[in-house]
Amino acid sequence: MKLKTREYQRGDEHNINKLYKLVANIDRNQSEYDWEWIHTWDGPGFVRLMFDEDRAEGDQLVAQYSLIPTPFSVWGKPFLAGKTENCMCHPDYRGKGIYFPHEKKSFEEARQRFQLFFTTSGNMTKGAPGAVRRKLGYIAFDSWIHFVYITDNAYIRKALQTQLNKYVRGDSRFVKFLTLLISRLVYFFFALKPGEKILHDIRLRKKDEVSLADIERLWICNKREYGVSIDRTSSYLDWRINSNPYQNHSYLCAYDRGSLIGYIIFYEAKDTMIHVMDILVDRKDEVIFSELIQALILYAKKKGAGAVRCTTLSHNMLLKKMFRKNGFVSFNPTHSIGMFTSKNKRQNPFNVFVSETVDTSGDILDPCNWYITDLIKEGRSS
Repeated sequence: MKLKTREYQRGDEHNINKLYKLVANIDRNQSEYDWEWIHTWDGPGFVRLMFDEDRAEGDQLVAQYSLIPTPFSVWGKPFLAGKTENCMCHPDYRGKGIYFPHEKKSFEEARQRFQLFFTTSGNMTKGAPGAVRRKLGYIAFDSWIHFVYITDNAYIRKALQTQLNKYVRGDSRFVKFLTLLISRLVYFFFALKPGEKILHDIRLRKKDEVSLADIERLWICNKREYGVSIDRTSSYLDWRINSNPYQNHSYLCAYDRGSLIGYIIFYEAKDTMIHVMDILVDRKDEVIFSELIQALILYAKKKGAGAVRCTTLSHNMLLKKMFRKNGFVSFNPTHSIGMFTSKNKRQNPFNVFVSETVDTSGDILDPCNWYITDLIKEGRSS
C-alpha cells in the first residue's frame, strides 16, 4: 500500500460517489453532492480523503472522513458543530488498521473549525461508527425515539401484512384475517383520542411562501428556553429545508394577531407517512404545541396520508409529553429488553463530543437539556 491523504479537491466527487455507492448502496448525482457538501449554509463541508496509489487509476480512493457544518445554540450562545456523515472505508481495507489513524488525524484538524461534534447513527454496522468515535472522546449520549399517529387504516393494514408475511408461513387467509383484526383495533385506538380545539390562526405554507426571517426572530426570542439545540438561522433553514433536493417541505405556521408564535416543518414520504422535521413554539406554550400537532393530524387525514411521525432524542421530555398528550405512541428502535445494561447503553446512536471551548456550566452533558428534532439530520430521503 502507498497511502496518501489530503483534503477534498473539485472533481473528487466522482470517486467519492463511487465509493459511497459501494459502501452504502446509495446513488448520488452531482447536484445532490454539491448541495450536501459544497454549497452548505457555511460553505464547503470538511472532507479529508485517503488514497492508495498502488491501486488502478480512478479506483484509488479508499477512505473518507467528513463533517457537515451544523449551527448549534447552547442556551443562546452560538457554536459551530461538525456532523459526521459519509465517513467510510473501502471494504478491501477494513480491519487493516488504516481508517482510525486517518479519522483521528482529521478530527484533530477539524477541531480548529468546530467546537462540537456529533454522530446520529453510531449504532450502524454493529456499532462500528460509535466505537471509533468513543476512542476519540465522544460520549454515547442518547438514543432516538419515534412518535407515531396512524391516520389511515389501510396504511397500518399494509404494514402489518408485510411484517406478518415474514413470520407466518402457509395459510394466507389467516394472515389477512389477523391483519384486518389488528389494524382495525389499532386504528380504533387512535380514533378514540378526541382532537383539541384550535383557537389560533394556523396556516399551511409552501417553502417559498414562508418567511424564514419570522422563524429566525421567533427562535432568537426563545433560544435560551430550548437549551442545547440547532441554531435556527435563516441561512441554515434555507439550505437544509428549502434548498433540499431530496424532500419537498411544507410549513404549518401558528399566528397570534399576525405574529408567528409557532411552526411545524414536515414532508410527505413516498410511503404516505408525514415526517415532522422540526417543531417549535413561543415560550414552550403547550396549548400552541397541541394546536399545531392537531392541525397536522387533520391535514394528514385530509391528504389521505397513512401516518404522522416525529423523531427526537429519548430524553426530550417536552416533546415526549406533547406527542403522548395528543395521542401518539412511541417506540425506541435501538433499545431492547436488555437496554439498561452497560453494553447496550454504549450502543446509543447519538454520540457527542464537546470541546473545552464550550462553557459546560449549564450541564451541557445532561441529555434532558437537549431539544433535538430531525432538523439535525442529513436531510436525505427516508
